[in-house]
Amino acid sequence: MWPMVAGVGPVLGDGVAGYFVPPSGTATPWSYQGGAALSATSEIVRASTPYVLMMRAPRVAVLTDVLVAGSGEAVALAFRGRPNTRSFGAATCGLSTANAGFRLSDGATRQVTTALMADRNRTAYGIPIAPDETAAGDAEVVLRAIEWLRAG
Repeated sequence: MWPMVAGVGPVLGDGVAGYFVPPSGTATPWSYQGGAALSATSEIVRASTPYVLMMRAPRVAVLTDVLVAGSGEAVALAFRGRPNTRSFGAATCGLSTANAGFRLSDGATRQVTTALMADRNRTAYGIPIAPDETAAGDAEVVLRAIEWLRAG
């Protein structure tokens, strides 16, 4: 998710975009700031040349379906609650979780879900993310998104 957050960051805008919410304990924010994707205050990845938008806070249509999973769901969640943003399509896969690797005694590594992802408003998921507007078929999804973008 980190390279994708850094890549879309200029459109997303600076600030907290989401959280990792463990079963117990404190939620950890993740954000975009000046070309970098951060977990809490730690820079994870930085875009080599961050893009500078000509228009601040443009309208954004987020297109989703069941093939959007994991890191893609993190990006979809990053736009939840952002002004001038609406999502179209179908619900995502439902893997909006954080995973950690644990080394086993035989040297293998087991990936285990350790937290749910939450949007900037702290709404936790871990389930399929429903779009703001459901539309069936690629053509209909794109048409509805373009209509909404043009209406603004």
